[in-house]
Amino acid sequence: MLIEVLIIIALIFFIACAIAIMVSYIWARRQNGIFPKTMDGIDQYRFDFQKIVDKDGHVSGYEALLRKYDAADAKWSLPEDIAKFTLCEIIYLLNKSSIENKYPDAFLAINISLTQLVDPRYVYFIDWLTGEIYPMNVHIEFQIDPTKTIGPVMHSRLTRNLRLSKKMGVKVILEQVSPDMNYYKKVKKYMKMLSGVKIPLSKFQKSGDSEWFYHNTGDWVRLSKDSNVTVDLTEIEAIEGVELADLFYVGNRQGYFIGKPECLENTLKH
Repeated sequence: MLIEVLIIIALIFFIACAIAIMVSYIWARRQNGIFPKTMDGIDQYRFDFQKIVDKDGHVSGYEALLRKYDAADAKWSLPEDIAKFTLCEIIYLLNKSSIENKYPDAFLAINISLTQLVDPRYVYFIDWLTGEIYPMNVHIEFQIDPTKTIGPVMHSRLTRNLRLSKKMGVKVILEQVSPDMNYYKKVKKYMKMLSGVKIPLSKFQKSGDSEWFYHNTGDWVRLSKDSNVTVDLTEIEAIEGVELADLFYVGNRQGYFIGKPECLENTLKH
């Protein structure tokens, strides 16, 4: 009787392990991992690169911005399906569209999704990217959606990869921060694990005197100093944005006033 019970338990354990392995494999295939096959129509996409400057106007880095070709308009624009991209496809596009290495002391910022950031193959991606753009530094930028909940599993993977990023010398920047109080409460727990935040000016401009921000640009600058992280300013469209960056001693500045995204396809030179 005891032997039969043990056999049943062993069989249940074996089936459970098999199911777990299959689920993990399917999950990995569907998540943003590193696989040799890329999505159909990948050549309709490319990376453009936007210049980032420091407070003295010198080039401090570039941001890689994903674009898709619209045959109807004959234009390259921001794709709607950006969240479907895998780290493999990012590697493919970066490999054929990258910046000429004129600024070895600068950084290259890559925007990835939260799902990509918590992917188990994230470390492999960072190793590849570090070697590909050497001696430039790697900046990883990601967003936290204020409307979506970060569950315990996602939180655990996020904190793990944020800590790993620091160990690997990679700066992780939280972009598209919001002035909303609930948003700050949501991201506060991650602040000390980040290297910086990026403030988009469009979200921090009032359309009227009746509007009130819980956290304005100055507040975010102070909060960031408390967490020992840097502040970047983006979406600078006029001289007023530069003056605001000067007022708060913001290091990195980005926007159409400074430089529009450019296609630099097939110009990677080491």
